[in-house]
Amino acid sequence: MNKKQDIIRDLCIGILYLLIIFPMLYSMYNSVPACDDFSFGSKTISDNVLLNAIGYAAWNWKNHSGRWLTFFLQNLINPLNIQRHMGRFYGICDIVVFLLVFAVMLYSFRIILSKILELDAKQVKFVTFLIIAVLFTTYYYSEAYNWYIGSTAYTVPFALLLLTIAFTIRYEETLEKKYYIGLILSGLIPATNEFMDVPIGVLYLYVVLGIFRLNLKDKKQFINRLIPLIIFVIGGISCVFAPGNFSRQDSYDVQPSVLMSTKQIVIDIIVRLKDMVARHPLAIIIFVCLILLGIRAGRMSGKNNIIVTAILTFIVVFGAVFPYVYGRAMTTTYLDVRMQYLFDYIIIIGISIGCVRFGRLISPKCAGLLDGKRKFVVYGIFGVLSIIALIYNSNYSRIVQIDIIDKRELIAESYDYWNGIILEIENSNEDDVVITRESEPAWTPYFLYVGLVEEDVYNLPLDEIFSNDIIMPNVYYKKASIRYVIED
Repeated sequence: MNKKQDIIRDLCIGILYLLIIFPMLYSMYNSVPACDDFSFGSKTISDNVLLNAIGYAAWNWKNHSGRWLTFFLQNLINPLNIQRHMGRFYGICDIVVFLLVFAVMLYSFRIILSKILELDAKQVKFVTFLIIAVLFTTYYYSEAYNWYIGSTAYTVPFALLLLTIAFTIRYEETLEKKYYIGLILSGLIPATNEFMDVPIGVLYLYVVLGIFRLNLKDKKQFINRLIPLIIFVIGGISCVFAPGNFSRQDSYDVQPSVLMSTKQIVIDIIVRLKDMVARHPLAIIIFVCLILLGIRAGRMSGKNNIIVTAILTFIVVFGAVFPYVYGRAMTTTYLDVRMQYLFDYIIIIGISIGCVRFGRLISPKCAGLLDGKRKFVVYGIFGVLSIIALIYNSNYSRIVQIDIIDKRELIAESYDYWNGIILEIENSNEDDVVITRESEPAWTPYFLYVGLVEEDVYNLPLDEIFSNDIIMPNVYYKKASIRYVIED
């Protein structure tokens, strides 16, 4: 009977995952090449794909960005390397990256949550689903989901960060060599991305020292655990102190301040939390569900330190966002969508873990409310309040999946419009291409536009490798210039 119940439960969770993901996949399917895709896809160093990737990573490390390993891989397996019209294939590539990241997240959460929250397999499945649900239904990140360069530069390193921590836990539990090698390899990409340097170091030390209590007197054990950290630090140094970072900093023409950047990050966190409370009741409902699940799970046998969870979350989100906020001397709450992805994901995951911890902490005093007939009263009241919160002011319409369905025609129209522009550029026999349209589709957060701006002329030299000023479609399509004009 229990086995049958397990199958039914897993089937229901699987169906709910599909309901959440399918609308997002629809949005990704309607994607077109955009922005830096044209730079990464242009063979301006060598016609050989491998040599071009090596040269591109090296040039950018020196002149633009220290993410040498990510840049190498992005260039090497860029869909635009096929040098023909992408069409729907581009969207399919975005979907593949998303699903791979999703699979890594599921695997990593299963290991991480089981360990730090002391949950059994069934409880982990529920908690994982609720965390994924709040991540996917609260906000949508077109620069992380609908853009190959954005997804491989932000979602992949984040997923590999989680995988590194999961492998670290597995290694500490089993001492199997495959997990040791796995944690080092999976940590290479996060370690060579400036926004992941602090998170990977802090979380690795937290697992080794905070959870498993490394015996510092055991020299062999100490050196063994120190090696991955040294590799991560070296990777971070190779990224952070790359000449390209300083060149990029100079291009922004700003005077950054550590104090101002720290203040701005605190403000950003407060503003985002206020927005979730005020505009996204489903997120709050899910957080309450996590608290209730924590109550049902009972008191933890080990130490349940909510304060450490809050501090760790703040350090990780601060370490991830600080290089961006400081480098641009940000003084507003605006974050690029791809950076907002990291910012939100870290905060939401931290809050979710904190909610379960809080539920387990108050479990001895509140468990009685969820026993016998009283639980039906509690769940009933909670259900009614949840429905009211979603219906009030049509708050349900802000759920990502519902909003995508509502805007599905605009998403499809946007794809047809920009895909048509790309086709016209590709098929033009002119060296100076002028794309003329009467109007363009309305903006939607579920579609990432090619990046052509009416005021700009795209006429970079055909041997240009990367530009901080404008995107490079003319280089990719081997045109002397490209203009995009809207006729009034």
